[in-house]
Amino acid sequence: MKKLILIILCNLAITVQAQPPLVFTDFNLNTTGNSNPQAFKAANGKMFFSADNSTLQSELWVSDGTVTGTQLLKDINPGVPGSGIYGMTTLGNKVYFNANNNTNGYELWESDGTSAGTQMLKDINPGAGNSSITSIIVFNGKLLFGASDGVNGTELWVSDGTNAGTQMLKDIRPGANSSSPSYFHIFGSKVLFYATDGVAGSELWITDGTSAGTQLVKDIRAGLSSSGPYNYIELGGKIYFDANDGVNGNELWVTDGTNAGTTLAKDIRPGVNGSDPQYFTILNGKLYLRATNSTEGTELWESDGTTAGTVMLKDIYTGVNSSNPTSLHVYNGKIYFTANDGTNGGELWVSDGTAAGTVMVKDMTAGASGAYPYGFFVYKKFLYFLAEQIFNDAQLWVTDGTSAGTKLVAPPIAPNLGPFLNGTEFFMFDSTMYFKANYTSTGYELWSMEDTTTYPNPINVKGIKGNDANITLYPNPAHNNFTIKTTEPFKQGNITLTDITGRVVKTEKLLSNTQTISLNSIAPGIYITDVWLDDRRSTQRLVVE
Repeated sequence: MKKLILIILCNLAITVQAQPPLVFTDFNLNTTGNSNPQAFKAANGKMFFSADNSTLQSELWVSDGTVTGTQLLKDINPGVPGSGIYGMTTLGNKVYFNANNNTNGYELWESDGTSAGTQMLKDINPGAGNSSITSIIVFNGKLLFGASDGVNGTELWVSDGTNAGTQMLKDIRPGANSSSPSYFHIFGSKVLFYATDGVAGSELWITDGTSAGTQLVKDIRAGLSSSGPYNYIELGGKIYFDANDGVNGNELWVTDGTNAGTTLAKDIRPGVNGSDPQYFTILNGKLYLRATNSTEGTELWESDGTTAGTVMLKDIYTGVNSSNPTSLHVYNGKIYFTANDGTNGGELWVSDGTAAGTVMVKDMTAGASGAYPYGFFVYKKFLYFLAEQIFNDAQLWVTDGTSAGTKLVAPPIAPNLGPFLNGTEFFMFDSTMYFKANYTSTGYELWSMEDTTTYPNPINVKGIKGNDANITLYPNPAHNNFTIKTTEPFKQGNITLTDITGRVVKTEKLLSNTQTISLNSIAPGIYITDVWLDDRRSTQRLVVE
């Protein structure tokens, strides 16, 4: 009877708690623990994802959007630890992903939404070895990715969706060592990425989809050291990105895809420390970002693509202190983000691209502690995000851009503390938002949220993907150390630990699937862990006691 009441309540429309009328539904795939749904993709009129139930771990599920139409599609690797699905991508009417059937290692699989049509596409690394596929994207009607055949290391591969058409595109670094192509970004009729040929470090490369057309753009940091280009964003027919040339530190760079056209856009913070530009977004033909200089700290910047036009927009936390703007997201013609003005803590801010129009939307948590919103996504006519009004209690919020219209949203039940503390991703399928949450005692389960209003001109109906690296942190709270564990294969990994003011307190490379991180000299408090496994990312809260 108790479960029946809960199901009825979970399907009631929200009227008091939320601004739009929302209907929440609990799918409860695992009745004894966490189903941990993730890696959502849509193809052939179905939603695909990875989940655990009470007897199986990390296997492929499919849904038509209803509770009764959500089911296990195929048990690829029976028993524990499951097939470990990751890197799901849609091409045509199929999804492609990495999975381990316990015979062939991690390889490229495909599914058309039927059990019979779910099969390994190719055993790229024959036998039990892993092909360790990374960074799958769709380009020119084909899949482009990094993979290892066990002989040539991890190199650039391409697939047209057939076994015969899945082959190495170019052996960038001949021999057994890997070029490790990662961070693909489509740029017109080409793709930018970073890789190493063994002569230069990890640098900026470009491909047109052919072997001959795959080449180094520029050795930004001469020699075997790496410039590590990432954070690509397009503006005015050029790509802006973050790179380190070994002289200026991490700064804002720009490229048109040629060697001569790849230059330092602006040395925002002269010297070897660099400005560490992050959180790139575009509004009204300008680039907005977070950057650090030596006089105002870490603040909100803008750029029109010129050196002179790359300037600080506003010193939100005046003086050398830092407001640490994060999670920049465009909604309804403005940029929403989190910032700390030194009085209110990390709260919800908005900018119309002018200093005067850069203001706090709402002081969600009174005092200096801050709610620190993150995970922004637009669904129909409103902006949603996660925030903590109470310590360790990540909840879902909605805003229309006004203080009065910024409210907590949740099912009409008494939710657990911190239903989103284990990370989540939000995915749109058939006008409904799906995500992972622990609203009830059944654990982290698949939930849906539907805005039932019919809007004449919805702002956005695209799913926004958040964390997509399967990472577990334990213990949490932690004391002297904590452990990072993942089932996913990776070539390059790192973790950054940031305090609630946005200050980086620790960085460390990840060398194995289970690694213990020391917390020596780390003060008790709340921290954000930002973990990268190749191009996959997980952002989670960590409490140090």
